[in-house]
Amino acid sequence: MQWIETEEVVRFNEVDEWGMAWYGHYMAWFEVGRLSLLRRFDLLPKQMVYLGYIAPVISLRCDFKSPAGSGDRIVIRTTVVKPEVAALTFKFEILLKENRTLLAHGETTQVLLTTNKKMIYRLTGELEKRISNLVNYCL
Repeated sequence: MQWIETEEVVRFNEVDEWGMAWYGHYMAWFEVGRLSLLRRFDLLPKQMVYLGYIAPVISLRCDFKSPAGSGDRIVIRTTVVKPEVAALTFKFEILLKENRTLLAHGETTQVLLTTNKKMIYRLTGELEKRISNLVNYCL
């Protein structure tokens, strides 16, 4: 499985009263990684809408292993799982850059709909081509 890596720094405003990165920011970092991966395949939200599709998140999971603190450099690792239906499941790992300690891991699933919010059951055309390129890169 091929992962892409995106680096971020935990900012002061992202930590809680105990000096640890607030849990909600991990989901924002998942989004940073997801967009970094999608950008490579012209599948950013604006590009999806142009093609006539949207991809809302229907499931999110995050398991925390070790805390990040203010000023820590983190690595967001992102990949995608081969879809069996018209949906995309992304896997994430957030690591401390310094020693590659696993801070958190999780996944999101996004269902593919038309811009009229109609469910699609099979990928076709340009969307199928771009998602196929994405999946083939990650496998």
